[in-house]
Amino acid sequence: MKFVIEKKELSTMTTLVHRAASSKNTIPVLSGLLIEASKDQGLVMTATDMEIGIKAVSGQVEVIDAGSVLVNAHYFSDFIKLLPDLPIVLELNPDTAKLVIQYGRSSSSINTYRDYEYPDLPLSNMEPKLSLPQQVLKEALRKTSFAASQTHFRQVFTGVLFDITADGELHVVASDTHRLAYYRLPLGETVEPPFNFIIPIRTVNELLRLLEDSPEPVHIAVTDNNAIFYRDDVILLSRLIEGQYPNYEQVIPPHFNTKINISSQVLMNTLERARTMPTDDKLKIQHVQLEFSENEAVIHSFSEAMGEIEEVIEEISTEGDPGLKIAFNTSYLLDITKLLNSESETMDINLSGSLGPAMIKNPDKDNYIYILVPLRTSS
Repeated sequence: MKFVIEKKELSTMTTLVHRAASSKNTIPVLSGLLIEASKDQGLVMTATDMEIGIKAVSGQVEVIDAGSVLVNAHYFSDFIKLLPDLPIVLELNPDTAKLVIQYGRSSSSINTYRDYEYPDLPLSNMEPKLSLPQQVLKEALRKTSFAASQTHFRQVFTGVLFDITADGELHVVASDTHRLAYYRLPLGETVEPPFNFIIPIRTVNELLRLLEDSPEPVHIAVTDNNAIFYRDDVILLSRLIEGQYPNYEQVIPPHFNTKINISSQVLMNTLERARTMPTDDKLKIQHVQLEFSENEAVIHSFSEAMGEIEEVIEEISTEGDPGLKIAFNTSYLLDITKLLNSESETMDINLSGSLGPAMIKNPDKDNYIYILVPLRTSS
């Protein structure tokens, strides 16, 4: 095997693909990056740890001799990043079983895996389901995945749900049971039959690196217990999380008593200051208490060890019942405030009572909502 490729193209591919390789040493070949060169396909790189797999293809390569080699993915990627911006020549020495890398007048060689049996990605039975603009899927994942749980005894809450409904909508949902982020997208056509699947947060993170801010499509397919996201030059395959996701629409209150429209920037700054207040051992969860009247909101945070902060926000308008007091997890409220501040000057907070779930949204968009369960406090 021998080929020539620009350093930038080689580094882009290895950076994208190597993250799917295993970082554990239990099965050595799964920590490898499979490099295949052929005059038909160009350069193909594959990595998988059997939970996630990434395959990338590039035609921007001059293949002198076809062949394949398996190298340690993480070492190879780290090394390639540090090479000078020159054409890079990679050649397998069959006598030493080393991959020789030449750059200018310099060269290095790295060990390869001998007599390996590298697993194929299970792509033969993939069933295409739908296609979306990359920028739309990227927005949906960015606005939902942060609400998933890092750890939970019900594994479905550690992933993101894709729910394709009978009436032709894609719902992207994440929840840790204390909050829920819900993104709706009309598909413009019905998908028969309706189906859903749950992907792990690790897959979401890799997808967010892969997706571009582009109207060009990304295709979604399923096969056995995997979901596949692909475009012309790259494929990402992920094992699914097994289990039944709860009925997420049931947690959305059917009506609200109070609707507050508040400045996103001002609330974000207030919550940033409130978050500096340390958490007391007694309270466990850092929280803020909000008291709304007709024309203002009073935000209060307290720490027995450090003190208290009380701020008044006047940039609000209230519809419905004023005089409501409610407490929220500071970080959970700040997360959605930061997100909405990036796209809107104000945000709506719809309240169903002091202990009922709140619905938070951009007043100008109806395709995304955030449900936040209030905290019970002694004050």
